Amino acid sequence: MTKLHRSVVTWGLILVMVTSPALSYAQPPAAGDGNTLAYVTEKAAAAVLVRPRRVLEAPAMEMLPIEVLTAAGKQHLGIDPIDIVEILAIAEAPGEGPPGYGVVVRFAKPYELAKMQLPINWPIQESKIADRPYLQSQHPMMPGFYMPDDTTLLIAPHPMLTAMLMNQKTPKPGALSRLLSKTDANSDLMAVVMIEAVRPMLGAVVAQAANELPPQLQGVAKLPDLIDAAKVDIRVVTMPGASLALLAPDEVKAAELAKLLNDLLDMGEQFALAQVASEFQDDDPVQVATAQYTQRITKKMIDAVRPTQSGRVVKIAHDSESNMQVATIGILVALLLPAVQAAREAARRMSSSNNLKQIALAMHNYHDVHGKFPPRASLDDNGKPLLSWRVHLLPYLDQAHLYEQFRLDEPWDSDHNSKLIEAMPAVFRNPSSTAPLDLASYVVPVGEGSIFASAEGTPIRSITDGTSNTIMVLEVNHDASVIWTKPEDLNYDSAQPLTGLGNAHPGGFMVSLADGSVRFISASIDKEVFLRLLQMADGQAVRLD
Repeated sequence: MTKLHRSVVTWGLILVMVTSPALSYAQPPAAGDGNTLAYVTEKAAAAVLVRPRRVLEAPAMEMLPIEVLTAAGKQHLGIDPIDIVEILAIAEAPGEGPPGYGVVVRFAKPYELAKMQLPINWPIQESKIADRPYLQSQHPMMPGFYMPDDTTLLIAPHPMLTAMLMNQKTPKPGALSRLLSKTDANSDLMAVVMIEAVRPMLGAVVAQAANELPPQLQGVAKLPDLIDAAKVDIRVVTMPGASLALLAPDEVKAAELAKLLNDLLDMGEQFALAQVASEFQDDDPVQVATAQYTQRITKKMIDAVRPTQSGRVVKIAHDSESNMQVATIGILVALLLPAVQAAREAARRMSSSNNLKQIALAMHNYHDVHGKFPPRASLDDNGKPLLSWRVHLLPYLDQAHLYEQFRLDEPWDSDHNSKLIEAMPAVFRNPSSTAPLDLASYVVPVGEGSIFASAEGTPIRSITDGTSNTIMVLEVNHDASVIWTKPEDLNYDSAQPLTGLGNAHPGGFMVSLADGSVRFISASIDKEVFLRLLQMADGQAVRLD
């Protein structure tokens, strides 16, 4: 790792630890705010202000490796992070040239520029401003380093650094500095963006993005016109909390903004609740309770971020420990829910694989008895299909009692046999399926050249492409599921052999090969390759691996 990389990592650790939301113990704020805001130029349009020292000295930080952070800061930066009172980063709005940017670092004790560990190979030239050392950048967009006093470090390209010094000497408060000065003194991290300074550019970007959204979300295109400025305040040391304040041009637009945000939250709530309902469809009491809990927390989270209006200001705030706890729980649920869903899907996929293995084994047991695999359907004397192969496989799936209840000389939808549809064994259903409970997820290929193309049943010796290279049973999409007793299977089109297949599980579907093995096939498989797998004797054997 290079010295520059180590410096970046060290500063990153400082910011992560400073802004960690896990802190919840109170501590008096650091005394005095100095003159950091005096360096905010009149044209500045965005700023982020962090107060590391007050956070790093909080009692809750005792459990974190402060000594390691201090040692790393001294070694790679020549600065003890705990001595940093404030870090202020500002940026001006884009104009004819590149936007100006700068950083102000204020220390709790004197430091010397010469003793700081600055990035090596930086294009800088030693100079002076007001008889103080100045490391001036030779690149117009890269920053130089200057300390106007022993406790303040400025980092900025030369034009911006000059503007910051002039503003500090002769203050010209801009809209940004006025908003920053009104920030809660207990805030540990704050960010302000002047939307009006970048409204034309932002409006074009938002409008373009809104065109890709569904009609009910088109209202987001109005946001740039309804907001003059946005400010975020985060408290870590004192009572934990956070707030987002949006400043509208006037009270009328503030009311419109509040309504738009509430409408978006309503739509978000409906989508989230529907998503939870779709993920927890089991009758298991624990799953039902989990769904109810997740829905309750979802509603609580959304209610916690409902905006309130006061004059021109629309504010979203978390100002109490209970709200922060709700937010924390909500974040945990949001993080854990995908993992829970993935684990449940993995279990269902494994269960579906076991179903296919049982079916494949039953197919081979049928072959051992009859010398061939079962025909795709039994036929009457006129050649009319009666009952699916799934029915005739029942004795080999430990379902002889159910098999004996069928009238084999009657079709699947006869008055007698139709009553047995609801008795479908679980082995014929993909556990991930959202289809009705009496529909089967597993079918056989009956197209030309497949194992089940013949109405008589196929002996294994006819599979000349190899049993490990030929598909015997497939798992169809949920909406392509079939009545299990009905003689209905995958009569594929050679031009579109994947029709009805591909999303039985995320990313693909399961198949059983003629050798009894079960494989997962990606939904993106080449259709020509897949067609070869369906053919049992075309002389073009394809191996899945």
